[in-house]
Amino acid sequence: MQTTRIAIVGGGLAGLYAARLLEQRGIHDYVLLEARDTWGGRIASASLTSRSLPSVLDRFDLGPTWFWPACQPQLDRLIHSLGLERFAQHEGGDMVVEYAPNQAPARTRGYVSSPPSMRLVGGMGALIDAVLRGLEPKNLVMGQSVRRLRCDGRHVELESEDAQGQVRTYRAEHVLLAVPPRLVVATIDFAPALPEVVMRTWRDTATWMAAHAKYVAIYDEPFWREQGLSGEARSARGPLGEIHDASMPGGSAALFGCFGVPARVRQSLLPTRCCARTAAPN
Repeated sequence: MQTTRIAIVGGGLAGLYAARLLEQRGIHDYVLLEARDTWGGRIASASLTSRSLPSVLDRFDLGPTWFWPACQPQLDRLIHSLGLERFAQHEGGDMVVEYAPNQAPARTRGYVSSPPSMRLVGGMGALIDAVLRGLEPKNLVMGQSVRRLRCDGRHVELESEDAQGQVRTYRAEHVLLAVPPRLVVATIDFAPALPEVVMRTWRDTATWMAAHAKYVAIYDEPFWREQGLSGEARSARGPLGEIHDASMPGGSAALFGCFGVPARVRQSLLPTRCCARTAAPN
């Protein structure tokens, strides 16, 4: 059994940021447990490795893409403190809309976000990379799915499993669950059991955009901009319900779209690649 002062469950931005705050306060006696073999949680920036450009210029967000400094000041301060380069989402030009399945796409005046939507060079994954650089690697453990929490009134024992079913046990004074509440209820057993009202509240707490999925198409040139289009589109026909410009400054031109197909339907389909390279349409 390993002992630690603080155990953080979940290696997404929330868990990593919590570890960063501990480090800044001189608290190094902690462990951060992440079930998957990568950090970032729902923040995922896929690299296009087939190009000779530096990978930071060709990383595209499959999870969160934008942030709004005016609405998210704490996140904005973190990004500023890490010295990350930002840029405004391209929204100049008209948009294309498919109003109904039996109607042709129509060109219409585009919308501009207010306040502006901002993105990071290198994708939101650049934020995860920067936070990780300030943490003690020995305190970070991937591939450990926390299955049980037992509290004896003084300590909390955490049992985790790796992909081979091997169990590890940690004893901590404090535990921070940096995981979506619904996922906690579905994957972790508590002893003693949590109050039913807490379990029900967590089970009913939606995870923002959890059912969404993206498709990224890479192009040689941003042909839509040359045509006075913003790259934004909406469709009542699908399969992509909305499309946006995903190009990186100095990198590849790209569009990303969010599927308008329910998650349970997508689960029945064969897996596909996250990115596709295609030529501009004639």
